[in-house]
Amino acid sequence: MLPRAPALLLLLAALVGCSAAARLAVNGMDLTYNGEKVFLIGSSLAYNNYGNDFGNGADSTTLETWVQEISEAGGNSVRVFTHADGYSTPAFDDLGYVTACDLTGDFESDILHFLDVAQENNLLVTLVMWNGWSTNQIGMGLILEDDKLDSYIENCLNSLITTIKGHPALAAFESVTEPEASFLIEASVEPCYDTTMLGNNGGGWMGNNIPIERYLNFIARQNAAVRAIDPETLITVGAWNQFSASDAFSNTRNYYKDECLVLASGSEGSVLDFYQLHTLSLEGHWTENAPFTVDAEDYLLDKPLVLGSFSSVCSENNTLGELFTYAYEHGYSGGWSWQYSADDDCSDTPETQQQYLSVLEGRTDHGTVDIVVG
Repeated sequence: MLPRAPALLLLLAALVGCSAAARLAVNGMDLTYNGEKVFLIGSSLAYNNYGNDFGNGADSTTLETWVQEISEAGGNSVRVFTHADGYSTPAFDDLGYVTACDLTGDFESDILHFLDVAQENNLLVTLVMWNGWSTNQIGMGLILEDDKLDSYIENCLNSLITTIKGHPALAAFESVTEPEASFLIEASVEPCYDTTMLGNNGGGWMGNNIPIERYLNFIARQNAAVRAIDPETLITVGAWNQFSASDAFSNTRNYYKDECLVLASGSEGSVLDFYQLHTLSLEGHWTENAPFTVDAEDYLLDKPLVLGSFSSVCSENNTLGELFTYAYEHGYSGGWSWQYSADDDCSDTPETQQQYLSVLEGRTDHGTVDIVVG
């Protein structure tokens, strides 16, 4: 009679026979998928029914159609807004505390379903939770008051991440896009909180005057909450442009580097996994040191860099194909055109985006774009 194998050996044998789903990951200055360097190409959807695409009985049919169109055109990834301004989700009580993700209990399952559809179409998804352009006073309470932010994390965010953690299509969590719109412009002896340089370049344009210390805390504590539940989901933030996300130039400052997020939150788990810049031309010209005028390495960052929002209609007369190709060949880790719903003056039409999403098809010299999600 053969000796019985130790339980540990049997467990190891079982694990060898099983393979976990691949996830988007970071290796040095590269994004990888299934161990292979990748380049993300796709669209910032960003929404169909702004702030009402998930939860409270929302109809996701249009978003699902867009996902299929982007995939068929050659894209491998999308950004999608969830709460946006916070008028529909999450659910608030009369005092501004979050009681649930939505009133009907659909929010988490709606996001999970969207990820399922994305996986079926070989698309990776970055979830954008909040819009920094918001003027919703109830939503701003989450930024300004820790106990209200606690209620959001405890009664919505934790539930969402627990529901979707480990999903193969879940690429990244983006707590907020373009928070610079709402920053208070003020001097500080602490460089992480001194926004005068940003103000000189147009920051704070919404006039909400939220101290950056509060906004960094809002970002960082969400990051830490996500990482505690699903450490494999990557973390990013949608920086308005290069002025707020790099220390490389005399007129820029990186407010989202590790030391600033840790300072604001006290948590080592609050840092980003990759940076994300947005860029649009001003009166037909790129701003100084904009992404399409420099290489990614020129920003002197220590993490991969994705271009999260750009368009041909707000460029220097470039085609989307030229912009995607420039990002690919100049060291960036991805590019998402703005925006598939095409409802503002700096959005390319869906047809234009579809036309150029295949421009990098088959290329592997700066990262593969042909990703099988699962």
